[in-house]
Parts: sequence; structure tokens; C-alpha cells
Amino acid sequence: MNFNHISIILKKELVDMFRDKKTIISSILIPIIIFPLIYGFMGLSQKNISKGIEEHGVDIALVSESKDSSIVDFFKNDSEFNIIETKNPQKSLEEGDIKALINISENFDDNISKDKVASITVNYDDSNQTSIMAMSIIRETISKYSASIVSNKLKDRGIDPSILNPINIKEEGIAQEGGTGAMIFSMLFPLMLSIYSVTSSLPSATDNGAGEKERGTLEPLLTTQVNRTSLFIGKYLAITISGIIGTFSSILGLFIAQRFNTELLGEGVNFTFLSIIMISLSAICLTLIFSALELAISIYARSFKEAQTYLSPLSIVVMIPAFATYMIDPKSISTTYFNIPIVSQISIMKELIVGIYNPVHIALSFSWAIIYIILATIFARKMFENESVIFRV
Repeated sequence: MNFNHISIILKKELVDMFRDKKTIISSILIPIIIFPLIYGFMGLSQKNISKGIEEHGVDIALVSESKDSSIVDFFKNDSEFNIIETKNPQKSLEEGDIKALINISENFDDNISKDKVASITVNYDDSNQTSIMAMSIIRETISKYSASIVSNKLKDRGIDPSILNPINIKEEGIAQEGGTGAMIFSMLFPLMLSIYSVTSSLPSATDNGAGEKERGTLEPLLTTQVNRTSLFIGKYLAITISGIIGTFSSILGLFIAQRFNTELLGEGVNFTFLSIIMISLSAICLTLIFSALELAISIYARSFKEAQTYLSPLSIVVMIPAFATYMIDPKSISTTYFNIPIVSQISIMKELIVGIYNPVHIALSFSWAIIYIILATIFARKMFENESVIFRV
């Protein structure tokens, strides 16, 4: 192993990589832009729905035998609702002309006056976001109406309505400022980091292995004074750097998205310097593992297209643990998780984001990561030094 040769190979690969405008666009610019765009449009859509309901109200239809029903008057007098007259309310709901259909049971007012239970059936379209929000508003309105009935009946009997609420609950969250954002980021961050640790280095790995074999430029490299180990390390480091740049570009994009859309992604997260370092190291560990595996697979492939076919399943491999741990509470992660490949890195990132520094978990996570890196590197090196693999026809 010659460090001078390694630096020459690394410099060559990096120059080739960043000379290609497609690589810069796909690995750096797109990840930075894509997240602000995605979450920006999501937030804009959500804001428009809420603003529309707030400014114009919710279009609903009421079906009741008695037009003088007290509940009908209650809805008509509520500025949040627009009562729409329609001959076929069910069809209007299905076509989106109204957002909810309220069916008031027969003898509704009689049952109320006799202290019996009266029924209301609300139909809504649970595939329509506005209709779902309308259902929430209707539920709250009916609860208010129900509470007013109970309150009036108690007053008529000379009873203070406050006896229905003998206990006043005062809720106080213990999370520090940015707690909501930390919770959301503990779900999104590890997911994005793990996925991009695989996908960001794929183009470089494909080009450095199968791409060079297909272009016929790998064989001349093997005939130079540079030994196989130095050549392998140079290429491996170039792929890793490519992966790290792509990964952190995507995270930068997520940060930008969060800053411009706090309503959707929560408030800011107060990362400490230590947590940033530890999370970065976790991401780098994942990139080192997958870069070695990707280079090994790319060297085995006979062509660029074949390498893409072989490498595609790697994305699925990392997505399974990433989505499996998506909803896990960072404060109740079992020690077992820190002994499982990929899951251990995702779990430690979750803990670090919410400010948990468990020495045992950190030691387990990084110890296993080092072992996986060594095993993946040995495997990739063996593949790179195998003549039958490099010259496979």
C-alpha cells in the first residue's frame, strides 16, 4: 500500500466525478432543492385547505324531518358552516360539492326533551382532506351543543354545571424548546440519512467499477505501478466521499425545508456540537459500509447496466430497517436494537437527536459499525483482487 499512489488515484477519481455536471446536479443540487420543494408544496397545500375553511366555511348538508330542530338552528347560526340545499345529498358528498352530510334522527328534539339519547349520523369522505377536517370541526361543534344541553338541564334543576368537571387538568409538557421538532426530526432524519447513505454513492460506485470495465479503462490501470490495494483504497475513498457529500446535501435540504415550513415539520431542533459530530459519524459509518459493498458488486458486474441491476436491491435492504424503526420512541429503544445491522445506526441517531447520550448504546452502535466496515472492506478488497471477477465475461 502506497499512500502517494492512493492520493493520486483518489484525486483522479474525484476530478472525473466532479467534472461530470450530471454528478454535481444529481448528488448535490437535487438533494438540496428537492426537500424544500416537496415539503413546501405539502405545507402550501395544507395551509390553503385551512385558510379556505377559515375564510369561507365548510359546505355541509343537513337532513332532518323537522326544519325547526334546535340542532339545525345551531349549525345554521355557526359561521363555520355553509348549509347547502341539495336534492341528492349523498351524491353531492361523493362528487365533492359538500364536505359532510349530517343526518339528524327522527324525534331528535323529543328525545332530548325527555332526557333520552338522540342520534346524529355524519357521513364524510375519508379520502378527501377537506372533508376529514370538516368532520373534525363537526365533531367539536356537536360536542359543544351537547355540553350546552347538559348545562341548561342542570341549571333548570338548580344544579351547578361545574360539578360535571370536578377536576381541572393542567397540562405541562416537560420537553425543552424545540421538543416537537426534535420528535419529528427523530423520525425523518435517520430515515433520510440511512437511505441516502446508500443511494448517494451508487452513481460513483457504478462508474468506478462496472463503468471502467465497460469503457476498457480498468485494465490499463491494473498494469501501472499502482498495486491493487492502493487502487482499491483510492476508488473506495472516492466513492465514500461522493456518498458523504450526497448524504449531507440531502440533510441540508431537509434543514432548509424545516426552516421555511415550521407548521409541517415542527419547530427548530437545538442540536449540540456533540450531537452533530456523533450523528455525522453515524452517517459516515453507514456510507463506509455501503460504499464497500457497492464497489464489490460493481466490480463483479460485467457492464454498467448489469451493475445498476445488482445494486438496486441495496436500496430496499436499507429501507426495510429504516421504515421499521420510523415510529420507534427514541426514549424507549431496547438495547437489542443496537446489535442489529443498520438498525443500530438509525437507533443511535434517534437518541442523539432528542438529546440522549447513552454510553452503552453509543459503544455498541459504533463497535458494530467498525466491525461491519472491516468485513465489508475485506469483502470488497477480495473481489477487487480476484482476477476471475475483474475479467469476468
